[in-house]
Amino acid sequence: MEEEIFSLSEVLNAVSRTIQKNLAGPYWTCAEIAEISYRGHCYLTLAETDASGRIIAKCRATIWKNTFDALSVKFFQQTGLQLCSGMRVQVLAAPNFHSEFGFSLNIVGIEPRYTLGEIALRRQETINRLAQEGIIENNKKLQLSIVPQRIAVISSASAAGYQDFINQLTNNPLGYKFYTALYPALMQGEKSPQSVIEALLQIKNDVETHGRASQNKHACQDGAIFDAVVIIRGGGSEMDLKAFDDYAVAREVALFPLPVLAGIGHTKDTSVVDIVANMELKTPTAVADYLIHTIDSAWKNVEDCSQRLFAYAATTLDNEKQSLTQITEFLSAKAKTATDIEKQKIDSCAYRLQISAKRLANDTLRTITSKQDSISRAVRFTISQKLSIFDLLEQKIKSISPEEAFKRGYSLTLKDGKPISISTLKNGDKIETICSDGRITSTVDEIAGL
Repeated sequence: MEEEIFSLSEVLNAVSRTIQKNLAGPYWTCAEIAEISYRGHCYLTLAETDASGRIIAKCRATIWKNTFDALSVKFFQQTGLQLCSGMRVQVLAAPNFHSEFGFSLNIVGIEPRYTLGEIALRRQETINRLAQEGIIENNKKLQLSIVPQRIAVISSASAAGYQDFINQLTNNPLGYKFYTALYPALMQGEKSPQSVIEALLQIKNDVETHGRASQNKHACQDGAIFDAVVIIRGGGSEMDLKAFDDYAVAREVALFPLPVLAGIGHTKDTSVVDIVANMELKTPTAVADYLIHTIDSAWKNVEDCSQRLFAYAATTLDNEKQSLTQITEFLSAKAKTATDIEKQKIDSCAYRLQISAKRLANDTLRTITSKQDSISRAVRFTISQKLSIFDLLEQKIKSISPEEAFKRGYSLTLKDGKPISISTLKNGDKIETICSDGRITSTVDEIAGL
């Protein structure tokens, strides 16, 4: 007997009829959106994974445009989310088999509460895991610098939230100076978790090797170590923020050696990164305001301390002034008393000295008077002796004077008014002879020597 042979289309059409007859559906099924695209209609790839993350089931699915328009609006209103890859969903779908396009699911309904529950469940599982490891509070225990001016920023360079953050810091009305270094990262999408982790690891490496920080392109303007790390973005849907519920990202933040400030920009829910960060602030501008306020508080504290210090110094100075005045008055009184006593002693000494000096003067005067009398007698005696000698000399001088010689018969012969000598005369010279009673003028006729 010959075997019946069927064409491929006959076989596939039979499969399609069997599915439509026995599995017409629709059925509620749970899966993860592996891929999604919009081309008028919404086309998805649904997948199921085991505990290890290995895909154990996978198929195509379609949401026709009219159905999708209604479902997506309702889903967003209840969850605030847009359907995206990586999202776990519970869908009401009818099996469909097409001889050309194969098996697929035709989705006619979506349960928003399931997706919200799954997100919350995964978030809670991450939180519980971090708590069990004992690290959920680690970053919160770090002390933020009282003047946090050196900030490492993890964000997308083109994000509006990053620009808002920088503008808020740079143009703060109080004029405080901040140094920021951007570590670019993807802030949404499948690659976002790994991108954020790489940025954190780069910051950690720069901090640990801060000796090279001044040459690092990410270093602050003065090459200094960072005071804190800021993770910011400009908000988005819950699935856009899925990276910040990622266990690996949250663990890296929890164990980070610097305080991490989160300004992820999602005001509706709190991410795991918000929970483990040192400080949770809802928006990038809120983070900037917090940093400005922190420095301003430190400055006001310094001013307050300065004022209190000045007040204390003024009070202390006044007290010391009073003490000094009292001491001065006390010392002045003591000095006056001591001066009076010393003055009395000096007066007493002066009186005794005056008596002694007077007595000494009298004694000295008597001694001088006595010596004066002795000297006078000695002088008179000496003068008397000298007068006697002078008298003798005078008598001798008179005895040898020309007048006395003339009286005894002697004469004096002169030539030209000068005493003569035989050797100076010649015949015919005129000479003059002086006698006791007159003068004789002669002419030399003859000269004879002895």
